[in-house]
Amino acid sequence: MYRRAGRGRLLLLAFVALSIVVITLDFRQGDNGPLERAKEISSAIVTPIQRGLTAVFRPVGNFFSSVSELSSLRSENHELQASVESLQSEITEAKSLLNENARLRDLLDLDEAYPTLERVTATVISNAPANYKWAVTIDRGSADGITDDMPVIDPNGLVGKTTDVYAHTATVLLLIDPQACAKSRVVGTGFTGGVCGNGAQHALSLEFIDTDADVEVNDQVVTAGYDDGIFPSNIPVGQIVSVTGEEAASQQTIEVDPWVDFTALDFVQVIIERQARVTTEKVK
Repeated sequence: MYRRAGRGRLLLLAFVALSIVVITLDFRQGDNGPLERAKEISSAIVTPIQRGLTAVFRPVGNFFSSVSELSSLRSENHELQASVESLQSEITEAKSLLNENARLRDLLDLDEAYPTLERVTATVISNAPANYKWAVTIDRGSADGITDDMPVIDPNGLVGKTTDVYAHTATVLLLIDPQACAKSRVVGTGFTGGVCGNGAQHALSLEFIDTDADVEVNDQVVTAGYDDGIFPSNIPVGQIVSVTGEEAASQQTIEVDPWVDFTALDFVQVIIERQARVTTEKVK
């Protein structure tokens, strides 16, 4: 037992002496010492292993990091989406207001075109559930001085006439309705006739024009100023787009493209006569 202890002390002294020798040599040789070379060898062995482990475990770490951030990203995404929808709504509303403002300005321009005519501005609120196929309802009625058979216009020209007037609403029979007609004339020629409707999908017809009347495509058509006094003179109606008629026929077939867009009516004006009219008010 004492021999083993003695051997152990000898080995320890030998290891300490060897360490002192290696440290002394390493110190004297500087960067070329044995310890420095040992570090280089170990680094060359360990570095590829570290790189491999990093390549394997880094995606795993990124995955768990992404999972922890997922809730935050979803919340941020919802907030951004709500902001985009709000901005889109505001842009749509702004465009609508700009368009409405432009149409109202156009109505004000009618003051210059018809300075002596008293008018009431109305909003189209619905298609009229009446006996007419092409008619609309406006938000003005007898309480605003409106009666039957009053002309209705917009900045582009003749819209139609009022029918079925109630206290606060009225029906407007559109010029494109087959039951609607307006006495009209061809500008620059003096020829007159009746402009009648054929439905929304067809041009207006200018009727009762003789075959020898000198009218041409692109001639302008306006109201003639009579027809029992319903329509004042010179309200724009449309433009001639077709003239046909055989020599043996007593009349020509003339098609007129209306200036008014009857599918996009929102604001109109009712021309109110200055003279008193007999009014029969209808109460809903």
